[in-house]
Amino acid sequence: MPSRRAMALFLALLGGGAFVSPLEAAECSAVAARDEAVDAATQPGDDFFRYANGGWLEATQIPAGKGQWGARGEIAERTRRQLVQLIDDAVSAPPGSDARKVADFRAAYLNEAAIEARGIAPVRPLLDRIERLRDKAALTRLLGRELRADVDPMNLGVYNSSHVVGLAVQAGNHGEKDYVAYLLQGGLGLPDREHYLSTEPDMQALRAERRSQLAQVLDSLAAAHGAPAAHTAARAEAVVALETAIARSHATREASADDRNTDTLWTPADFAREAPGMDWAAFFAAAGLAKQPTFVAWQPSALKGAAALVASQPLQVWKDYLRVRTIERYADVLPRTFSPRPPSGGRAQRALDATQSAMSDAIAKMYVARHFPPEHKALVHAIVANVVAAFTRRVEAASWMTPGSRQIALAKLHHLYFGVGYPDKWPDDVSPSIDAADAFGNLQRVEQRVYRRALARLGRPVDRGEWVIAPQWPGGVLAFNENAYNFSAALLQAPKFDPSASEASNYGAIGAIVGHEVSHFVDTLGAEYEADGRMRRWWTGEDLARYEAAAQPLVRQFSAYRPFPDVAVDGKLALTENVADLAGLTAAFDAYRATLGSRAGDPGFVCRQDREFFIGYARSWRVKSRDEALRAQAVSDHAPENYRVWSVRNLDAWYDAFDVRPGQRLYLDPAARVRIW
Repeated sequence: MPSRRAMALFLALLGGGAFVSPLEAAECSAVAARDEAVDAATQPGDDFFRYANGGWLEATQIPAGKGQWGARGEIAERTRRQLVQLIDDAVSAPPGSDARKVADFRAAYLNEAAIEARGIAPVRPLLDRIERLRDKAALTRLLGRELRADVDPMNLGVYNSSHVVGLAVQAGNHGEKDYVAYLLQGGLGLPDREHYLSTEPDMQALRAERRSQLAQVLDSLAAAHGAPAAHTAARAEAVVALETAIARSHATREASADDRNTDTLWTPADFAREAPGMDWAAFFAAAGLAKQPTFVAWQPSALKGAAALVASQPLQVWKDYLRVRTIERYADVLPRTFSPRPPSGGRAQRALDATQSAMSDAIAKMYVARHFPPEHKALVHAIVANVVAAFTRRVEAASWMTPGSRQIALAKLHHLYFGVGYPDKWPDDVSPSIDAADAFGNLQRVEQRVYRRALARLGRPVDRGEWVIAPQWPGGVLAFNENAYNFSAALLQAPKFDPSASEASNYGAIGAIVGHEVSHFVDTLGAEYEADGRMRRWWTGEDLARYEAAAQPLVRQFSAYRPFPDVAVDGKLALTENVADLAGLTAAFDAYRATLGSRAGDPGFVCRQDREFFIGYARSWRVKSRDEALRAQAVSDHAPENYRVWSVRNLDAWYDAFDVRPGQRLYLDPAARVRIW
């Protein structure tokens, strides 16, 4: 018979609870974490979220104007302060360096006196180009010249361009080896089509306000050219009518979010046949795309509509439309007379946001050099590798998955790219020229650089190591079509990741998040994509039926949670995220336990580490919500965080670590604990 120590190690490696005798259970119960942040008055088995986060909940106030405040908000605000300090410090960097360019970009954006002094001069060449239009052929060429890479259908879900048409050059989802060119809808001054088409009174009021604002812009343009304003109200009305016609051709937000839009692949000849009304060959030539053989027409109705409107709408209306859209696009770096509607947010915050967007690559290098050194990247990489390995073992043992599907799932995990912190290779093109006294020119040069970079990817093999999220933006991006994930450096801060915390705590926090995201590659979401990124559903009907049967207890578990007497969590709607939470927590626990090595046989040590693991998990999800926000979240596809933390009740080891017993609110009989992966 194996020794108790050997049995404990065996069980630990299996991911179950540690072997604990009654005497050791009492010892484990006595190992209360010496942590003032826990709520000692709350039993972990009654409300583990409150127990782990009680000190923080008592000390935290939700900021004014926000429905909730939690770990993500804290990280976002900390990152904002970090970036402000970085840019403040960059003022003293050597002239011409990337850091100094960042500082100069923000300085130019903040220099309202210089912007006012320059008047309309910076934008006059663009306005003159519009004024010189004499026919629809010239209009088509101008629309092509104005094409910009300002949409992102496959990663960040940006489906509308500020121009009539927008370009993206990204990986495809049909197994393409090279980058694909996408053309998307755009050209609206209001946020989306519903703002033009809805009959709701508030939408009608917004359209009336827009007509008034556009009339003011046209008045200001006339004054800047020393000409009397003429018929500006009627001209503004015509521009809004054109925008409304554009909106009618647009796809809805829901339709735009469908990845199957990649199926509409058009050649230049297809554009001429499917979207008559403008000379597409001239458009593509002006855009630098004359040699591109195919394009994904992401929203074909919008491309057809734009072409038809080029043919049918008067040239003068198009010219007015282009004038006001040009002014609106650059309004924040033009005199205030061209901004009839005050911009939202303070100037300092808008300058920071603009600098962040425009100088992203340079800021990324500055940010990680100060806040995410290589040793932090190595720590998280090790956690990722161990969690992926642990989850792989879970998939191998998943009894509900059919053998063929399991092999595809394992192939996806084997070929997964999980980027941590920042790219392994930085983009190698030169940052644009930045002038501390030319805010308008800086924006133009950055736009042109982004567009040139997009064109340069055409014909190149897809690089899964090319990041789609800036390291200084707190978050992560899952790209099913590349079988890849990016975890930004800015997200990897406490309480999500803390290099000074214990290994167990970090596995509970960031490790569980890693496991959550990894599980999506092989769950009902990832079931639509093969390991090579090809969009093909590989789950069988039998897989789905077995999965739903295994997951039904989790639906019931969450549906029983009621934040208010009249509101219950929608366990069915939130199932995908809840399963991923449980998968991530389980895999992270397996991975953490595997790091204990010979100490896995020390019950007291295991108990302390287990407690740190579970408390780290709970604190990574800490949040405080107002009632209205909590009501809305309860019926969304992401359950409230406190209930997500309660997923711990499905792991046997949690019961041992916190001496959770029958009669306590979260206690589940062993047979009722949900085990899917």
